[in-house]
Amino acid sequence: MRLEQFKQFLALAEFRHFRQAAEHCNLSTSALTRSIQTLEQELNCELVTRSTRSVSITQSGELFLTYCANALEQFNHFKTQLSDFTNDNASKIVVGVTENTAEITPFVCKKFMEKFPDIEIEIQQQDRSSLSNKLADSELDITIDSTMQIPNNFAITEHLVYLPDQIILFANKNHALSSETTIDKETLTPFSVLGCLSKNLQVQKMLQETAASMQKLTTMKVGTFEQITGYLKDAKHLALAGIEYTNEIENNPELIIIKPEKQSRGIDLSISVASNKTTHPDILNLLRYIGEETQS
Repeated sequence: MRLEQFKQFLALAEFRHFRQAAEHCNLSTSALTRSIQTLEQELNCELVTRSTRSVSITQSGELFLTYCANALEQFNHFKTQLSDFTNDNASKIVVGVTENTAEITPFVCKKFMEKFPDIEIEIQQQDRSSLSNKLADSELDITIDSTMQIPNNFAITEHLVYLPDQIILFANKNHALSSETTIDKETLTPFSVLGCLSKNLQVQKMLQETAASMQKLTTMKVGTFEQITGYLKDAKHLALAGIEYTNEIENNPELIIIKPEKQSRGIDLSISVASNKTTHPDILNLLRYIGEETQS
């Protein structure tokens, strides 16, 4: 699927006419028809019902319409953030640490830079008073402290799959991960992840965010609950759904809900951010990453 196809489907839903929608998208009618047919083939469902004069949207099409609108909204939000990032020209983050966090911070920051290679992190170790003064003068972007001495051999668990309370992960009962409670992103690599369309816009948005956190959003196929459960019969796929489908899954003898548990790491960190960097996307990404790596 491509974002252009999402825009084309939105146009078709607005005009309910292939020729008018095609003109709006600067396409030929045949090109738009092929694009919609490709979407239907990929989703394995009928999105529109065609007649000689007009087009009507099917129930599956209405669900997909919601997904398209949310996806485009998120993409536009991303472009805005990307623009802010580009215009700020701040690809370097200066981090101040105390002796208590001098062992753990470089390790986390190194992993962060591997994930975001365009961002450089400089680490300065000083006492609390000096760090506070430098932060106030904006000589530091953030400071990291802890009331406890973190041991040198403290092990940070790799990224584990985390599910919001409104989202469930399920699979065929014979799936290799059906009995796992600790699942990291690398474990998910061989398996395709599917998404069940939800009538709740917030849940649909959370499904996309969860797939993104699993690094599966670009490859995830979405469809109705019946379509997704059909794919699960080969025990090679995993699926995400809103909790509204819990009973249907639990009552299906062929399916099982997988409940990943996030391990507690128990590090109590005190993090402060310079007043002029509280909304900077790089800083927010780093704070989120530190939280994922060190907190339960």
